[in-house]
Amino acid sequence: MAYIDTFVGFNIMAIVGLMLVIGVVLRAKIKIFQSFLIPAAIIGGAIGFILINTGLLPFESKQFVNFSLHAFIISFMSLCLTNKPDDAPEVSKKEYLRGGLWMSFVWSGSVGLQAIIGGLLLLGYNMVTGSSFSEMFGYIATHGFTQGPGQGLTMGKIWAGLGASGDLPIVGLIYANIGFIFAFIIGVPVARYFIKRGLNANKKASIEKEYLVGILENKKSSPLGYEKMHPANIDTLAFQVSILFLCYGLTFLYMKYVLAHLKGIPYLGVLSAWGLFFFHGLCVATVVRLVINKIGLGHMLSSRLQKHITGAAVDILLVASFMSVSFQVLSTYLGPITVVSVGVLVTTFIYIWYFGRKLTELGPERMVAQLGCCTGATANGLLLLRILDPDYTTSVSLELAFFNVAILFTAGVPLFLVAPNVPNLGMLGIMGIYGLYSLVCFGIIWFLGKRKGDAVEQTQPGQAGMEY
Repeated sequence: MAYIDTFVGFNIMAIVGLMLVIGVVLRAKIKIFQSFLIPAAIIGGAIGFILINTGLLPFESKQFVNFSLHAFIISFMSLCLTNKPDDAPEVSKKEYLRGGLWMSFVWSGSVGLQAIIGGLLLLGYNMVTGSSFSEMFGYIATHGFTQGPGQGLTMGKIWAGLGASGDLPIVGLIYANIGFIFAFIIGVPVARYFIKRGLNANKKASIEKEYLVGILENKKSSPLGYEKMHPANIDTLAFQVSILFLCYGLTFLYMKYVLAHLKGIPYLGVLSAWGLFFFHGLCVATVVRLVINKIGLGHMLSSRLQKHITGAAVDILLVASFMSVSFQVLSTYLGPITVVSVGVLVTTFIYIWYFGRKLTELGPERMVAQLGCCTGATANGLLLLRILDPDYTTSVSLELAFFNVAILFTAGVPLFLVAPNVPNLGMLGIMGIYGLYSLVCFGIIWFLGKRKGDAVEQTQPGQAGMEY
């Protein structure tokens, strides 16, 4: 029996793989999935959710929870191991920094805004219905929507460990999955609207058949990456994955022995929580990459191949996160989840639209990218951006790479000091801290959205200072 148990993890991987294949086939065959550019991972994950919860697959949803968590950690660490590609377009450093900072503060402001709206809506739901759901089910929305399934699950586990409901991790996953669907159902029509009105900078933007179907023609296939290792020695992919696993092991040892000294220290002690493994992992991966570059061996890391490793981890994460959701938990909290989701997502759209239309350059591109990032993940933002900028000729794709690093600083305080301690802060403390933080972000966003001498009314067609 013990021998058979060793197959459990690989069987879960097999089911995730099956759902991804089903998603690819359905995306290629069904028009509505193509119209909204729903990724294969979301299609397959949704089908997996149905099969698991109807008992048609001999697995339980809880078996996919930890699988989701580690896929999330790997995706973040892999992202931080990625060097800037040699063929990346040259852009103005000043505009690159301005755009990246604008997006990072939009995302950071969304963290506080979504938490406040979620908490208030949950409070209002209780008052209207006479229910007694914890406001934690409203606050967790920001970690699902703005940060995605991995962080929704992680923060839910941390809060549950501090005495909050044990259902919070699954509710965090539910919010994230709803956010992914929203990103495409709303984001794709918005992107097409910008193209139709000629507001995007890249006039070559068009949605080709391959983009809709999701499968490249044989003649248009491209290499995954460049060979960096001689095959007689070691496979390039094996070497790349080995560096990633090495970072994983270093992070484990670092957390087990070094961070143990933080336990018991108010606020800082929570950094030693295993739920924040992803944060320490991305720090370790960044340091490892910088060291490799510093000693002159950066050429051994294939940026293209590393991007595909990140993308694979994200696809696996999406499928597993949908399959981690228990229908029983979903039905128990269906009312508050529905109210909070609708309110938070509508507010997020208005927030991004309002500040995005004030931009004097690349407004549509940055707006659509952040719409994806604030309701799912960076992968969503890149996919929506590709509709407006198919060959990434603008600086926005590079700004998104900078954005992923910048948010560690622009949102560091609320994410790593405030959020893990939310159950101990009380409603007034939470609202006050998040409210003040979001107001500061709004002011910086407004400042970064305009350059001195720019006039919104004088911008030319194709720029974002126009009335949308």
